Amino acid sequence: MGISDEEFQTLTIRARTLPPARGVYVQTDYVTNLFLAVLDYRSTTSSVRRALGHFRQRWGDQIRTLTDLKTFLNRYEDSPEGNLFAGSDLWGFRAARRVKELRGLVAFFESKGVVNQEALSRWAHNSSYRDFMGRVKGLDLPIYEAILTRLGCGPIKPSAHLMSFVSTGLRRPVAEYELVPLLKKMARELDMGEQDLERRIFEFENL
Repeated sequence: MGISDEEFQTLTIRARTLPPARGVYVQTDYVTNLFLAVLDYRSTTSSVRRALGHFRQRWGDQIRTLTDLKTFLNRYEDSPEGNLFAGSDLWGFRAARRVKELRGLVAFFESKGVVNQEALSRWAHNSSYRDFMGRVKGLDLPIYEAILTRLGCGPIKPSAHLMSFVSTGLRRPVAEYELVPLLKKMARELDMGEQDLERRIFEFENL
């Protein structure tokens, strides 16, 4: 059916009233970004929080840079058994596969000169999936997009909160494929970043 110009204006007026997002959605710590890349998929939020909590309590003062992290990983043999022990020590659970992926991610970013948060942010804003594809075994397109999202430049995707905001505003259902183009168009109309508008809608629908 599509969205008419009148409907678009109705939604834009509604979006203009949304307050700025209160939450902080960009991860600004380099080591945490590396960890989340290998921890935050096919995992529960609580298990990721426990892993990061264990790390911060035990290693937070000692592992702050890529060099620190490499020094830690080099203490353990890069084998299934060695990675099991590394995961247990680092995150509090035996995570051989995720430690293996972390080693690969560290090597990949080091080869690209992405050795700190500033360089990681610059890479995220200027890279494409082609740069990442096949470079770290086990990490694919969703992981790449998640890294970008945590750095404030990930792709906007159809979601329940966007669907709710649009459908409620129009008082009718809309097709999922219409959501992202609509949000992009609204952001341009409002002279607002797409990520900013998406976060405002998220908080409006969920908080």
